Amino acid sequence: MSLNYILIWMVGVSAVLVLVRVARMSARQHRGWIVVNGVLLALLGAGLLWFAESAGYVAGAAWLLFVLTPMLGARLAWRWAMQQRYAAAWRLAVALRCLHPFHEGRHRPGLLQAMWLAQRGETEAALEALRRVVACGGTVGRAAAALTFRITGRWEELMEWVNGSLGPSVLLRDPGLLLSYLRALGEVGDLERMQWVYAQYAGALEHAEHRPGREFCRVMMLAFAGRVEAVERLLSESLDWLPVPTQEFWRATAEAAAGETGKAQQRLTRLLEWETDAVARAAIERRLRVPLAVGLEMPLDFIVEETEPARLRFGWRTARMTQAFAGINVAMFLLEVLAGGSENETVLFHLGALSASAVAEGDWWRLLGAMFLHAGWLHLAMNMLGLLLLGPFVETNIGRLRFAATYLFSGLASMLFVVVLAHLGVIEDDLLVGASGSIMGLIGATAIVLLRNWRTARSRVALQRLQRVALAIGLQIVFDLVTPQVSMAAHTSGVVAGSVVALLLTWKDE
Repeated sequence: MSLNYILIWMVGVSAVLVLVRVARMSARQHRGWIVVNGVLLALLGAGLLWFAESAGYVAGAAWLLFVLTPMLGARLAWRWAMQQRYAAAWRLAVALRCLHPFHEGRHRPGLLQAMWLAQRGETEAALEALRRVVACGGTVGRAAAALTFRITGRWEELMEWVNGSLGPSVLLRDPGLLLSYLRALGEVGDLERMQWVYAQYAGALEHAEHRPGREFCRVMMLAFAGRVEAVERLLSESLDWLPVPTQEFWRATAEAAAGETGKAQQRLTRLLEWETDAVARAAIERRLRVPLAVGLEMPLDFIVEETEPARLRFGWRTARMTQAFAGINVAMFLLEVLAGGSENETVLFHLGALSASAVAEGDWWRLLGAMFLHAGWLHLAMNMLGLLLLGPFVETNIGRLRFAATYLFSGLASMLFVVVLAHLGVIEDDLLVGASGSIMGLIGATAIVLLRNWRTARSRVALQRLQRVALAIGLQIVFDLVTPQVSMAAHTSGVVAGSVVALLLTWKDE
């Protein structure tokens, strides 16, 4: 199995999935992605006809430049904007605009430039820039219009504009506008409608690319409801990347809504002394001048959903067992290289590669040894990528010892299943190495974690992630069927073993 083959498979599946997803949304709004992924599929098809040996490399390079870079870049620009780093976000958006000339995002640099001007106190210049963006229409045009109300503190007019000119259906298609509208409802004290709107339209924030906005929306809602402890928890966990002034502002908002007026005013006064953002200073002055409505009691299921980020965690820094397993795999690979080559079958056999006949003769240790060997750097890289993507999530949510048990048991079970099938004559007795069974076991364990979270909290986020895990398993099965070099038996048994052991180990946590 070559890198070219893997890239062909990856680019083809990625392009098809993007086109399927866009087909369920507004085609006009996402026509840039339609054009890019359609061209990618055409390039891939032409490559398979005329230069099959390098088609994957060409299509992979195009995918990296025109799909992955804009996707990650847009998220980074959005996060920088949330962190009030508008100048950096504007420059990045200008660079990304070259990669998607047909996308609505080509107007986004103007929006970010206006935010930068407003931050520096150049309000008139910012409003003029926003007027130009508003004329472009679409999602970015609505964002510019909402920002016009925001930087001038006209929350009542923003609320009336959404109610009178746009209608509620737009909120489902425009997560940014939903955030601004909820903020306006909180600022004017209409907390009951704020809660109702969130309950009706929060689904627009559940897609992965809107996760920062979803978390910010939650802390904003809880702050206006006066839930000081819940706000503090979110700001210290999933929103710890926000600037300190922003965190302090929403802490003070929660305190004011909870009736702790003196504490809130003291925090805001101290914040006003060193805040330099003109828009933020105006918001602080308004908070000091205009009292907030006392927070209302929200339903328990709403609060349960708000605390979800604390339960579903991803902690690479604390995933010591994941790091240890990755280190062992890399160390064994270096040993293979030093012993004569990672693709040398003699070397692999002596180091512990799985052979059904050798196991039958008493070499049971190979069931464990083969899990930490890899045939070539590409084999190692693919498995380590899977380990580093899945391991921290599983380890952080079920614990180190349970994670280690899941990883080892999945690998051992997949190896043993292959031995049994070879002994029965179902498959050939070939040398087998790799952590694929363990990695597939982590996919099964991830599904169990998400399933438990969905059952206890009825979380839409967990359900969506669970659906993606199911899709990943389905794609892996298809990949195994069309790739003779891959052991479908090991992968399938790994998923089953990982699911079962994770379910058993977390049973008492229900």
